[in-house]
Amino acid sequence: MLSEVITIAAVILARIGIQTSGASSPPPAIVELLLLGCLGFAVYSLATRISRRRAETLARGGWWGFDAYLLELLTPLAIAFGLALAVWTINRAELGQKLGGYGAVLVLLLVTSVGVKLVTETTLYAKIGGEPSPRQDHAKRLVGPLAGSAKLRYTLGIFGGIILPLAAQLLAGGAKNIPPTVAAGPSAVMAVLALVCLVPGELLERRLFWRAQFGHEEAQKAQHVA
Repeated sequence: MLSEVITIAAVILARIGIQTSGASSPPPAIVELLLLGCLGFAVYSLATRISRRRAETLARGGWWGFDAYLLELLTPLAIAFGLALAVWTINRAELGQKLGGYGAVLVLLLVTSVGVKLVTETTLYAKIGGEPSPRQDHAKRLVGPLAGSAKLRYTLGIFGGIILPLAAQLLAGGAKNIPPTVAAGPSAVMAVLALVCLVPGELLERRLFWRAQFGHEEAQKAQHVA
């Protein structure tokens, strides 16, 4: 996962034009070719990883579907957007400039990706009151033995992916009775705090997914033995 996160983050940061002072830029055609190549590698790596995970899960008799695909795909993207936002705001703060339009785009991408993930995770709990299924067992483990970790995941996800990024944008753009800040320093602090919450929250979500999955399989094995 780390390679995909770094690659996608590098593409985003390069595309929005973050440059070090005094650095010479290669011709635009070469830049676009390199970015397309990096993005293609990231997408291919993600697709390969998802296919392999799906095959392994199906072989173990577990559940899989569009919701699981979505969670798997959005994890590295959310981390990449969070990383890009943090680097962008720090860069603007060092230059003594405001957050800029690209910062607002990154905030939107981050909030959207994390919001979709949280909604997808929440819809799983609707299976608890329905017909018995692997998804229902999965959800019951998340509200049972894994409840503490699940609550921590939601807390980190909401703060790291929604509240703190929006706070960074609010400080930069202003709102009713809240004047915008001239410097990007306060926004950079919010963006860094968001990343500090986001990364462990996303990694915890992945760990919870597989722990709940393995718990369902262990219960099935115990029933067969009994």
